[in-house]
Amino acid sequence: MPPAKISASAALLGGVLWILHALLGGGSDPFLGTLHLLGLGCVLVAAAVFGSSLVKSDAVGMRVVVGLASGLLALSLIEAFRMSDTPWYDGFRGIVAAVIGATSLLRGRGRSPGRPTAGAHSR
Repeated sequence: MPPAKISASAALLGGVLWILHALLGGGSDPFLGTLHLLGLGCVLVAAAVFGSSLVKSDAVGMRVVVGLASGLLALSLIEAFRMSDTPWYDGFRGIVAAVIGATSLLRGRGRSPGRPTAGAHSR
């Protein structure tokens, strides 16, 4: 599976899990905590895979470093602005992640894998 599909699928799944967590009311229930952590993990995987796909060289070490940095950046942005125990904070972030993931999946759906995307520079 191409990295773009992995990243988009993980973002969509993480967003849906966070929306479900917010709709069920948050709280300290173990099931809801698991939903939150699984959603966070999916969003971090999506950010890491997307970040590693930005590196155009074959240097595996560089891809790993950029992927880890992208995942940690996403985690820091999610947690830095967290208010107290508000389930709709993650619900809003889940809506954003789900929309981005779904849009990315739908945009890449009609393209053939060997075809250049667009523009004269891609021929």
